[in-house]
Amino acid sequence: MVQEWLSRQADIELLDWPPRGPDMNTFENMWSEVKRTMQETWPVLPRSSDELCVLVSDAWDEVASSTRYIRSLTESMTRRMKSVVEAEGFWTSY
Repeated sequence: MVQEWLSRQADIELLDWPPRGPDMNTFENMWSEVKRTMQETWPVLPRSSDELCVLVSDAWDEVASSTRYIRSLTESMTRRMKSVVEAEGFWTSY
């Protein structure tokens, strides 16, 4: 519905964008860090889904509360955008 609405807007140009492309999606980096944090905290995943939910939630909170890490992701956006432009929309080193 959103894409249909956007396509009807004369002043908006829709761009083809790779789904789940890590180049511009800092959440991909964030999830990688959450997984790393989980593995450090609990090398063998718990069998209980309740325990797993707590583990994921705690790891997310730990990563999200890291001002330094979030700042580094935010500050990387200019470099990421330049890389995508230089690669003419193809994959980059990110």
